[in-house]
This record gives sequence, C-alpha cells and structure tokens, in this order.
Amino acid sequence: MYSSILLFLTTWLVSGVLGARITRTKVTPSYWRATFSNPPFNLIDNTFLREFYSLIDDIEVDPEVKVVVFDSSVDNFFIAHYDILTPADIDVAGPAYWGNYTRLANLPVLTVAAIRGIVRGGGVEMAAALDVRFGSKEKAILGQPEVGIGAFPGGGGLRLLPRLTGRGRTLEIVLGADDFDADTAALYGWINRAIPDDKFDDFVDKFARRVAGWDRYAIGHAKRIINQSGYPTVQQVYSDFLGFQAAAQQGAVPARWKAMADAGFQSNVTFEINLSREELRFVGPGPWDS
Repeated sequence: MYSSILLFLTTWLVSGVLGARITRTKVTPSYWRATFSNPPFNLIDNTFLREFYSLIDDIEVDPEVKVVVFDSSVDNFFIAHYDILTPADIDVAGPAYWGNYTRLANLPVLTVAAIRGIVRGGGVEMAAALDVRFGSKEKAILGQPEVGIGAFPGGGGLRLLPRLTGRGRTLEIVLGADDFDADTAALYGWINRAIPDDKFDDFVDKFARRVAGWDRYAIGHAKRIINQSGYPTVQQVYSDFLGFQAAAQQGAVPARWKAMADAGFQSNVTFEINLSREELRFVGPGPWDS
C-alpha cells in the first residue's frame, strides 16, 4: 500500500499539472516524456501552443535533459490537427509559432515523435519539425488534408516535406490530401521507421535511454551542424500561415468548413478517424449533404 502511494506521489510531482494538454514526466533527469493529453482529439489550439512553448522554456533552461519523447495518451490520435474552427491568437500563431519550433530544433536535446495513432495537418507538421519520428506499424496514420478542404498546409509542412520526402512525394502527400500508413510514410522518409506495435514502446524507450546516455555537448554540436543543411525560417512559415488564413476565406471554403463542422468535424470521433474519406463529401461549391 505504501509503495503504491509513493509511486503515485512521485509520478504526480515530476509530471505536469493534472488536466493539462501536455503532461510532462521526467523518466530520468536526462530523459523526459511529453504526453499529449487533450481528448478526444488532441487538437492544437491556443492553450496547447502556450503549453508547448512553456515546455520549450523548461527544456531550454534545464542543464541535464538530453532527449524528450513526445507521445499521446488519447485513443486513436497522436494529434488530430490544428483547431481551425477557433480563431488563432496572433501571439501564439504568428511569428512566435515557428520561432519556438526553431528554438527547440536548435537546443542540445533530441526530440522524438512516438506516433501511435492518427496525426494530420498541424499535428503532422509538428511531428515533422521534431528531430526524429517513429510510427507504430499498425496504428500510425499520417496525412495533410488541407487541400482537400480548400486550403493548404500553413504550419511548416510545405517547407519540411520536400526536405524529408522529395518534391514528387510531397506533391502526392499535399495534393492527394489522403492518409498514409506507417510503412509508406517510412518508405517515403516522412518518418524514420515503422515499428510493430507490440515492440513500439520498448524500441522508443531503448532509443531514448541510449541517446540520454551521451554527452550533451556532443548531441548539441552534432545537431547544430546537421541543422546547417537547412531548416525553414520564421518568415517563410509565417508567410505560409498567412496564406492558409487567406485560403480559409476564399470562395466556398467558409461554408464548407461550417458544413463539415455540422457533420462532425472536430466533434465526432468517427468523422475524424475517417477524415480523408469524409472530406470527399464536401468537394465543389456546395450545397453539401451533412
């Protein structure tokens, strides 16, 4: 009984605030976990981004952390996508957005996306901005659905995908606006590896602990030199974000998004799981059958 209480208190003390969108756990002083915990979809919204930036602040000032694994506690979803039905606050979604991603990329800390579930839109752009991506072979699904709803990726995807997958595959991913399983994503270079789900946790944990054992100086300098091969600038991604906002006001797009919301977009789990198929119901100028 005493050991169970002690374990609970220890976990509570080293984790983030209960009810937060991102729960933090220090597995060891050099190995952290950041768990997306905002059911039912783990949408990226203003509160999520503020918590994410606060996490980056803490990573930046901690002298011991060397690796942070990002995962999800929500069934079916790593991160569904950005909350496009709620206006974005300029202080979190403007230049600060990619400024914080760039700050994280330049820290002497390896970031790992452990994708076990669906990740689309702004969520898959976030995963692409992290250093390393592993996906569950059976459960990871990646997609950039924005063109299918009348917009285009505005959170770094158009800049990162050509670096990861090449021009032709980027065009397939973005203009096809369809889902990709983990095996195909790994083949394309979108993720590093597709790992059988029953081995996924052990693989990610072993990798993280291995990296956490290295000298922080070596990790930081290796990252700094690798980053010189090219990383999107704040101005580039902010320009894409403004373009996404403009696209959201074009033609039938506002009416389409409202019709999709009425049909279950961002509210119905089944609709979100099947988003790549559901968006086919809302092509053209409308009206659409919700």
